[in-house]
Amino acid sequence: MRRLTLVSAACATVLLMSGCASTDSDPAEAATPTPDNCAPVTSTDLATEDGWIGLIDQVPDTVGLVIDDGRGRTVEHRADQEQVLASAIKVVHLAAYAQAVANGSVDPNEQVSLSDWERWYVPGTDGGAHPNALNRLGIANTGTNATEANATVRIDDMVSAMIQESDNSVPDYLRYRLGDRAIIDAAATGGWENFEVPSLVADILSVFDPALADEDRWETAQKWAFDPEFRAQVDAAVQLPTYEDQATRVQNTFRGASAEQLSGMYRAFTDGTFGTASDTILRQLEWQPAGDGVLGVGFKGGSLPGVLTQGFELRRTDGTVATAVWLSDGLPADRFEQAMAGAGVQQQLILEAMLSSDVLDRIACVV
Repeated sequence: MRRLTLVSAACATVLLMSGCASTDSDPAEAATPTPDNCAPVTSTDLATEDGWIGLIDQVPDTVGLVIDDGRGRTVEHRADQEQVLASAIKVVHLAAYAQAVANGSVDPNEQVSLSDWERWYVPGTDGGAHPNALNRLGIANTGTNATEANATVRIDDMVSAMIQESDNSVPDYLRYRLGDRAIIDAAATGGWENFEVPSLVADILSVFDPALADEDRWETAQKWAFDPEFRAQVDAAVQLPTYEDQATRVQNTFRGASAEQLSGMYRAFTDGTFGTASDTILRQLEWQPAGDGVLGVGFKGGSLPGVLTQGFELRRTDGTVATAVWLSDGLPADRFEQAMAGAGVQQQLILEAMLSSDVLDRIACVV
């Protein structure tokens, strides 16, 4: 399988410091034992695969991991421990949207005004994701917002911006449009019970103003969207926190989940659990071409100060499906910078582990 260019969607998320194939395996019953003759991994270089494997061994409490190759072998590390998901959580919003399309309550070709999209946008906090999405969609913009607020865009294209560029405004738009129950039900369909719907707008704002973390976050997000006076007050008060403050606020106040919960969503996307909604889910996730022997590779990652997350599904032509989730958090500034630079290497390692038993064994040696 040729290398895929995956980094942009995994990392073009919140960077506050810079501005239906079936499977013949049951991941719950297929734990892979530690291989014999494991060689020690001592590398700390996140520009290499050995460095990423070494990270699990050297700072095990920062990593949550589930890799299921779909052929009877699964590697897990702290799979049931809650960690910050960052933009990897957006697949739940995607699932809710897809179910709405499937039941006819949303037309994917519906036109949405850019003003209705951008009222949920917090400029300068997403690493350029929103303007990058506007550029890909051919929408004139100022480098932050669309030039013509009254112009329209298909809702399906908005959702593609949430997945491909990792636009942070779309999840809150979908929450407002579909309602909390639709998103909670989508998570439950994927086996994720008691899902707490996040607000990415309010999460972002709370990093700049910790007092907002104590408020009702959805109320805060709606005030940002609909109350110009509140928005002006927040804009006037914004000061960029240090990396350490950002990372601490993210770690202490952002909602998290386990690698196991997120992995269950990816499994459900591919095993028929979501019915016809899976057509929309996989079309959005599998936006890059796959290699030989592979029907599709879908992924969604995320990043926040101290946090880098990756989620994958890989459908083979033989009908088997591999899934993988790798969560990292609590990374100090120097390691986070290295992790972001090496995210593409990590992604390639994950893909190789889903496809190759030898690579999966290398990871199994340290978990």
